[in-house]
Amino acid sequence: METNISTTTKDPREVILVKGIDYSYRKNHVLDHLEFTLPLGESIAILGANGSGKSTLLSILAGARRCKGASMFYKDTDLLKHASVRNRLIGYVPQSDPLMPDMSVRDNLLLWFHGKRSEFDAALQTPSIRMLQLDSFLRKRVNALSGGMRKRVSLATALINDPQILIMDEPAAALDLCYKAEIRSYLEQFHKDGRTLILTTHDEEDLSIISRLYLLRGGKLLLQDRILRGDELIEEIKK
Repeated sequence: METNISTTTKDPREVILVKGIDYSYRKNHVLDHLEFTLPLGESIAILGANGSGKSTLLSILAGARRCKGASMFYKDTDLLKHASVRNRLIGYVPQSDPLMPDMSVRDNLLLWFHGKRSEFDAALQTPSIRMLQLDSFLRKRVNALSGGMRKRVSLATALINDPQILIMDEPAAALDLCYKAEIRSYLEQFHKDGRTLILTTHDEEDLSIISRLYLLRGGKLLLQDRILRGDELIEEIKK
């Protein structure tokens, strides 16, 4: 069934209200006038077939891709038009590696930090960053790191501003089982801290940490049973 993303929340202003997301690639209409509300504190996964528009949707929500006519209100502010507020509230990890390989981990984090330079060392000590255990390789260049370490640093670039919302596109892509479990534990802790997680994934194990499951099909978000797995889940995606 088709539905808005919504749930009960104590403060009706503590929601993200999204309107008018309509996006096409040439003649391929991938997002069809999506409108939904997302209460802060929810953790959701968005699944769909390749080319269904998942990455496009996340990049629009993160402000990385422009979408004419779209709005994303938090309280009285349209986050798609006010980057300074959006950058404080939202952290984003795209599928592709956002890191500068010839720079150190520390310098990569500085590139993404939106506070004052004098506040940076304190930002490295927030619980979200400390849980990633970057201290031992902060001075190393990114191109000297393993895939799992690079993923940790990519996640840190999204968390360095201590956001309330984390948007991740395929968090465990191309990682071995140990690193997948490690990244999943970080995301689970982020959600347990009362913050909002939005992710796309092809890994069923990632679904264990979310509270709502959606399929993106025909340009629409469709609510699914969050315990749907295996062949039943595949059949829903293939419809």
